[in-house]
Amino acid sequence: MTMTYKTIVLQIPNAKKFNLATEIYKPDAEGILPIVFIFHGFTGYKESADLVDIAKRLAEAGVVAVRFTASGFGDSEGSLAHDYRFSNYRRDAEAVYNHMAKLPYVDMTRCGVYGHSLGGKLAVLFSYDHAGVKALCAVSAPVEFAKTSYGAIEGEWKKTGYMEKISGRDGKTIRVPYAYWLDAELPQHDVLAAASCVCNPHALVIAGLLDTEVPWQETERIYEALRCPKEWLLLNGVDHKYKGNAALFPVVHTPVTGFFAKYL
Repeated sequence: MTMTYKTIVLQIPNAKKFNLATEIYKPDAEGILPIVFIFHGFTGYKESADLVDIAKRLAEAGVVAVRFTASGFGDSEGSLAHDYRFSNYRRDAEAVYNHMAKLPYVDMTRCGVYGHSLGGKLAVLFSYDHAGVKALCAVSAPVEFAKTSYGAIEGEWKKTGYMEKISGRDGKTIRVPYAYWLDAELPQHDVLAAASCVCNPHALVIAGLLDTEVPWQETERIYEALRCPKEWLLLNGVDHKYKGNAALFPVVHTPVTGFFAKYL
């Protein structure tokens, strides 16, 4: 049975008092409900079509879903040049977690995390930070920037101090500082080391056979490092930016939704 839900739009302050643009999908059900935190990828944002689809599917299955945009990016506060860093994103996730833990309809003993691309890396690190996470799903998650398509442009990125790209959110040109790369590669963000210590949740790791941005073999390294009960899913016909093809949403998101429904 598909459940109805309502969306709640709010701002959650992080440790630096920047407001994080957040949206909660709350099923229309009584009592306390399981929750899944949804993490976007590098230069991603909460409005990404794939993440919206995931949130809707989870809510229809009776799971609270929460999406937010990292500080310094999109409609969250902070500056791209000075605040958009992976370390800050990791702390942002803590702020959202702490806020949701106070809500009367959320059962934090049934907590899951989902992330795509760099958000998948964050999902693994979040599970390392929170032993209470019961279900972890990482899609097309990288181990390090150098092994992704960005590795080919590192030299120029470092030389100029920034990387220019067109934002998928509003079509504007943005300049991502090289400081983001350096921050994301700090030892405390070693995803393989973290994965080797993640023992409690059930994990589903997914990669796309057509992914040329994060080769599926890189994501498989994370799967192999995990020490918890785990499943590996390599999908034909799926690339890194499948968010641009709604026909692929069921291919990826149906097993994801079923996974969380089973383990939460």
